Amino acid sequence: MEEATREKKWNVDQYLERIHMERPEKLDRAYLDQLVAHHLMNVPFEDLDLYFGLADISQDLDELFEKVVLRRRGGYCFELNKLFQALLKDLGYDTYPCFCRMQRGRGDISGPIRHRGNIIRLEGETCFCDVGYGNAMSRGALTLEPGLRQVRDGDIYWFEEYKDCWYSLYRHQRDLTYEDGTEAKGDIACEMRVCIAPMEEIDFEPLNDITGGPESTFRKNLMVGRLTETGSMAINGELVFSRTEGNRKTHRKLKDETELRQVLRDEFGLVI
Repeated sequence: MEEATREKKWNVDQYLERIHMERPEKLDRAYLDQLVAHHLMNVPFEDLDLYFGLADISQDLDELFEKVVLRRRGGYCFELNKLFQALLKDLGYDTYPCFCRMQRGRGDISGPIRHRGNIIRLEGETCFCDVGYGNAMSRGALTLEPGLRQVRDGDIYWFEEYKDCWYSLYRHQRDLTYEDGTEAKGDIACEMRVCIAPMEEIDFEPLNDITGGPESTFRKNLMVGRLTETGSMAINGELVFSRTEGNRKTHRKLKDETELRQVLRDEFGLVI
């Protein structure tokens, strides 16, 4: 009875307003790419609830909507990609959630399944999109076609078949210029592995419990990030990073929690 009478909060138009988008005139790939880009710019990846011990991470859609849309917070993959997939579905896209393995820094050794992405079937193509990976993900959906190079913000992304229903997503980062003028060549790495087999919502609940559990890296390390019009902003621990036009990277150390809260408010729109 309580479930039946509970006020539903999910509202597509409020969600679109949150990411500064309007309803589409045409449900096509161009609009999908805009949705992904606007989401990455306006809804930060963040682990503030876990890091500060404010709350556990819910998988209830209305609770996520209240947090991200009404309270204008961010979240991590099991929150943001769940919300985004619900938005895509309500708009009319053919979409389902998928398992992902985080691979950066692991070489060919498979990481555990602790990430959620989204598959969209559109105009005869299969696409992958991810608004819960932080500011390192493509500013737009990626066509899941092995070997097809796709350029986003100067970085090059492509998929290769791995085995069975799994595909490896590679990223060739563009060259980077640091604030002292030194340059670094962009590396090539496998960011993640993506499974194209359809999954059910129930499959992600235990993964969310593990990822947000007592030993979670999100409880030990502060991580915040979003894309900007010309680059990205991020907080990692006590450091604030920014990438600007031309892929110039700067960083500085936060003085105290007062400055942290100011940066969260001014650069990420987050108030806790």
